[in-house]
This record gives sequence, structure tokens and C-alpha cells, in this order.
Amino acid sequence: MQQQLRYAIILIAVVLLPTKLLAQREFYTPKSLLIPLHDQKNQLHVSFGRGGGYDFNLSYAFSNKLALFSAATFDNDTKKRISILGDRYNVDRNDYALKGGLGYFTNTDNPVFPIIEVYVGAGITKVDNYWHFTGNTDGEVTQAQYWSLLGQFNAGKRMAKSEYGLGLRFAYSQYTDFNFYDTYSISTKSSYKNLTGLTADPVISAGYTLYGVNINAQLGVAIPLIAPSVERTDTHTAYEGSNEISTLIHSQEEVRLYSVIGRLALQYKLNLHKKR
Repeated sequence: MQQQLRYAIILIAVVLLPTKLLAQREFYTPKSLLIPLHDQKNQLHVSFGRGGGYDFNLSYAFSNKLALFSAATFDNDTKKRISILGDRYNVDRNDYALKGGLGYFTNTDNPVFPIIEVYVGAGITKVDNYWHFTGNTDGEVTQAQYWSLLGQFNAGKRMAKSEYGLGLRFAYSQYTDFNFYDTYSISTKSSYKNLTGLTADPVISAGYTLYGVNINAQLGVAIPLIAPSVERTDTHTAYEGSNEISTLIHSQEEVRLYSVIGRLALQYKLNLHKKR
């Protein structure tokens, strides 16, 4: 009975789930949303957290309506995962992401969401990961890089000891490089050409302030809005004596960009204006 159930799960996964779920893992790595909830000029927001790596966010309100922001995330660690079939595997990562942009904020009369923010920006992400099943050194290497254009809307409220917010980000991403191969069969290497994607990233955020520092948690998901068909090239290399012979196989494949978004961080706000 258990064996039949396992076969049924495999069949459902093959039919319903995206092709990429059964191939290289975690090639799309969106980071947490910036939700500083600015409400006045000369306000500096600083945060350090853990979410898709260790990250550092900085934003500064240089006027009563406008703010600049920047963010950096570095992920050089091993993630432990469990597949939909219960198999355990590791993902060894060496990634980074950088982004920055401009924001607009305003105060409203809404008692639930008195602070409204809108941000636009751009970012670049490098992905270098190696996943393999636990206890097995063979796996798959993925090396990719993509840039993104970002548009984001925030709504939230700050209180004496706590704050909460909702965020919705739209991200258009384009891969400039995307290569992957199995370590047990390095004679075959694969790549995608001109992969793009558009996602909607809704998140919820909540924090509690203790000794002036806000302990903040964020949870959301990146939802693919399009599933483009991209060109995949598989390069097979063989040797006849001292001669190297390469065979290229081209095909079309639908690729969806999706991911879970989460973060736990320490945040601090500093008002830099001078009191009269």
C-alpha cells in the first residue's frame, strides 16, 4: 500500500508540478522586502537580518516624502531541505544580491494603515549552488546571474512598542547567465538562454521593540505571473582518441520563478533632525 501511494505521489508530481522542481533547485532567490515605514524627514532605518542569507538594509528619508534605500545579502552556507517525497538533501550556496532605489512615503488618516510607502529600484543577484542528497557527494551545480526591476507598495503602522505592515512587490527578472550540470556526468552541461520572469511577492511583517531595537519577522511568497518558454541547450562532449566531439541539443522549456520569502531581523530607527 505504501509503495502504491509513493508511485501515485510521483505521478502527480510529474503531471502537475513545474519541470524545474524536478531539476536544479533554488535558482531563483528573491530576498525580503524593505518595509521601513518612514514617517518624517531625516529618519534613518537600519536593519540586519537572516533571510536567504545574512542581509543588511539601509534607508534614509531625505525629505518629508522621499527616501533612498540600499540592501545587500550574502549567502555562503549549507541549507538542509526535504523533497516532496521525503528525501533529504543539502544545498551548498555561495550567492549574493545587491539592490537599491528610491521611495515615496506619506501619512494618512487611516487608523489601521496610517503609513503608505511606494518604492522603485533595481538589483542584481548571483546564484552559485550545489545540491546533493544527504550522504551522497553526487548532485547538481547551478551557476546563474540575473538582474531585476522592482516596484513595491507598503502599508503599515508604527506604535510605541510594536509595528506591523503589508508589502506587495512586483519583480521583473532577466537572467544574463544560467548554466547547470550533474557532477556525476560532467560530460553533459546545460544552459538556458534569455530566461525572464515576472513575480508578485506579497508579504506580512510584524515586530516588537525591546530596548529601542525592533525584533521583526517577515513571511511571504514569490508567485510567478508568467511562465515563459525558453531555449534550453544541452551540450554533450565525447572523445574519440585525442579528438573532442561536442553535440548540441536544443529544446524549449517552460520555467517558472517562484520561492518562499522569509526573514528575521533586528531593526533600528534614528531621527537625525536637530531639535530646537
